[in-house]
Amino acid sequence: MNKFLIILVFLCITLMSFQQRNMSVKSGEFFRIILESNRSTGYGWFWENKPNKSILDSINVDYVLKSKMQTGSGGNEIWEFRAMRKGEQTIKMVYKRPWEKDAPLKTKEIMVKVD
Repeated sequence: MNKFLIILVFLCITLMSFQQRNMSVKSGEFFRIILESNRSTGYGWFWENKPNKSILDSINVDYVLKSKMQTGSGGNEIWEFRAMRKGEQTIKMVYKRPWEKDAPLKTKEIMVKVD
């Protein structure tokens, strides 16, 4: 029974950390994806499935603290993208420490349709 409960809790945490979103933009437009982050822990967001030739391009990444007065407080990573040409592409973002080989702590997928 305890083993089943542990597996159930693990699956719930995994499913809660995995989210998919859809969005539509026009070719040439810029858009942002805002992801909660805490870089003071070593974790950060990475675009895991970035292809060489892409419908989308990452233009800028910025980190904004929620509270500048509190040491170790988290913030948001703001990823700015540009839609380069028509098509569909999924952006897979993973939240991990770059030096660790374990599975990411969080995963987010955003399906972007460029008109």
